[in-house]
Amino acid sequence: MQKLQFNVWAATLAASAGIVYSLCVIFQPIFPAWAMYTSDHWPAMFPGFSWTLVGVIIGLVESIIYGAVAAVIFVPTYNYFSVRFGRKKS
Repeated sequence: MQKLQFNVWAATLAASAGIVYSLCVIFQPIFPAWAMYTSDHWPAMFPGFSWTLVGVIIGLVESIIYGAVAAVIFVPTYNYFSVRFGRKKS
């Protein structure tokens, strides 16, 4: 089995987390009645977050870091198990 490339997955997950965060931040003020999270949940998920430009940027950076951390956990775990349980070439 082919091993996953850490750099590709880290960039992919970090970018995906940043995009989802940005969409949620844009969605919250436009449709407050339909928002998934109340304003109290944002600082709990993203320390330093506030509804200011600096606070939103801090949250964006943190969400990108969370995506990269997910790659740090996922890629080595996948590669480990793919070697142990992957198909053997005959």
